[in-house]
Amino acid sequence: MTTANLAPLSAFDDAMAKAQRAAVQALSLVSVTLHRQFPTGAYLVLKRPTGDYDDDVVVLDSVRDDQGETVREFNPYALASERLPDVPDDLAALWGETDPRKPQEVLSLIQRIDDLAPYAFLDFLPGELRTDEEIEAENDGGRTPLGLPLAAEHCPEHGPMCEPDDHVESPTVHGEVI
Repeated sequence: MTTANLAPLSAFDDAMAKAQRAAVQALSLVSVTLHRQFPTGAYLVLKRPTGDYDDDVVVLDSVRDDQGETVREFNPYALASERLPDVPDDLAALWGETDPRKPQEVLSLIQRIDDLAPYAFLDFLPGELRTDEEIEAENDGGRTPLGLPLAAEHCPEHGPMCEPDDHVESPTVHGEVI
């Protein structure tokens, strides 16, 4: 047997790490784009439906402001025909052949990112932005809504899910890390 046509496992690990960095950047693109389309929006709300017929995929729910008020609600049965507001040409160009004004295409990108590493890129919607119905459903064993923060810019390393203390410098004494 020859190993000439085999690649080391590290090649796969490197490719996955590269894909995950690209996924973070793509989520940042979604976040920045939706922030441009909905300037008062603070979060894109996504849900994982429950039921025997549902896959473990995310679906679009709404865009909410920082008070939890709905800025835009998505109709799951009309995603293909709905249109989102226009975005500047330079931002639209980053989407390539995908149209960021089409909710179905935005959702498709988010689902592809989530499929890469389920539960790795999307975080829960903050509790104070959840509706009473969502809280009640969660208390009855339902799923917690997911939230993608919308902002004009993001941390290039961690994307929209960057926590403020992710970049805290290690404490030092006289320039030495302790």
